Amino acid sequence: MQPPARPTAATGPDMFADQVTTQPLLPSPPSFAGHQTFALRSAWLKKGLDALRDDARVFSADDALVTLGVGKNMVSAIRHWLIATQLVTTAERNGEFQASGLGAFLFADNGLDQYLEDPATLWLLHWNLCGPGSQAYTWVYAFNVWREWEWSEAALADAILSSAQANSNKTSSFETVKRDVGVFIQTYLAPTDRGQNAEDGLDCPLRELGLLRPALGNQQQYTFAVGPKPSLPTAIFAWALLKFWDWKYPDATTIAARDVAYSEGSPGMVFKLDEDSTLVYLDQLETLTSGLLRFEDTPLVRQVVRTTATALNPDTLLYFHYAAPTIEQLLA
Repeated sequence: MQPPARPTAATGPDMFADQVTTQPLLPSPPSFAGHQTFALRSAWLKKGLDALRDDARVFSADDALVTLGVGKNMVSAIRHWLIATQLVTTAERNGEFQASGLGAFLFADNGLDQYLEDPATLWLLHWNLCGPGSQAYTWVYAFNVWREWEWSEAALADAILSSAQANSNKTSSFETVKRDVGVFIQTYLAPTDRGQNAEDGLDCPLRELGLLRPALGNQQQYTFAVGPKPSLPTAIFAWALLKFWDWKYPDATTIAARDVAYSEGSPGMVFKLDEDSTLVYLDQLETLTSGLLRFEDTPLVRQVVRTTATALNPDTLLYFHYAAPTIEQLLA
């Protein structure tokens, strides 16, 4: 796969400007439908974006089933997952969709990871589902607000329903929320672990992240796998850190390591890192960014510092990871 040309307005650090987030962490109004109880499948993102390139209204077209080669419910599911992973943007008036900057960067004909070969892409999709700016209420709540060590599907659904009712006048039934939680579990837990039909989580790429597992000795209880994430690149962690920083403290030049590890919406929470793993990533920031970010670890303070008045655009780090120039080359 050939790297793209040098960054420009179309391919460089500003190409994801459509994904700036300013909203609260939990989306409002809460939504628990759209996926038709299908977890994300590996081929759907590329398939959907390719179809949108030819017809911006493909999901409402009469021949959508033929174009996409799937059934009616799966057409709706592909649309849902493209929106949920923030790979498309929508035109409110006419219902047209187009690839977002990230969607084109990864999945266009010259995209840098069209077939999900790089684990970094899975971590990006996971962040877009669970981090600030996501519209997937269950995903955001489960990874950021829910703090139980071991839990059941029903317990998580009950907590999510209570949270949604407390934050919005729009209500859903317990059964609707429970189905959404079921899809959430299918997204991250291998179906062989869950003891259900393999079709439930068929080919869901996010299972490879190893974020969810059955509790020891109880297949009806689940636990998040908190700790090191060997497949998570430092550049993707740093991208997520800057996304979180810009969302939570947009005008600050420092951010506490504790916030990075434990605050709702942080890389530590979304990626389920323990504190030691988070600190390992923070230690690498100065080298990765050529000193634009620096981790200060002293007896009095643990914090990350922006060392220049000009903020490092987080999407520069994506280009750095996928195209592998140096930070100095990108900023020259």
